[in-house]
Amino acid sequence: MPVQSKIIKVLVTGTRGSGKSSIICRFIYDNMDGCSQDEGAFYRSGLINIDNSKFSFILKEVRNLPTTENTAGFIVVLDPTRESDIKEVPFILENIGNKKIVIALNKADMKYLATFWVEDVMELVKGKIKIIPVSAKTGENINDLFLETARMVNK
Repeated sequence: MPVQSKIIKVLVTGTRGSGKSSIICRFIYDNMDGCSQDEGAFYRSGLINIDNSKFSFILKEVRNLPTTENTAGFIVVLDPTRESDIKEVPFILENIGNKKIVIALNKADMKYLATFWVEDVMELVKGKIKIIPVSAKTGENINDLFLETARMVNK
């Protein structure tokens, strides 16, 4: 019997220049070549398998919060090399409300330049949100980010 694919809509948000587009491109194309984005464009990805279920993502980058978009979940992208990003977390979370959220700390390949890291964000969100270090440049943990997003939304 064929396994049906569940479609998950995820909004990708974060500060300007945090790597939202890059993470979407890395997930969909597994590289950074030939990926252009028009604001508000939807992207469709391949499938992820979890426990004999297949998940297909519809991704949309959101640059301004709050949004009236209905969605299954959010990925909040932060750039830990910029101290200003951690200061935006309360504002972002307040404007998302009580939706399902995963935080992506982009530029994991540049951790040596980070002004904050997982522990700092964990303290700020009081451990209630999953935080995953990723690198759009190298692809590190990108699939894990979307696997966790699918698990979270599927609960």
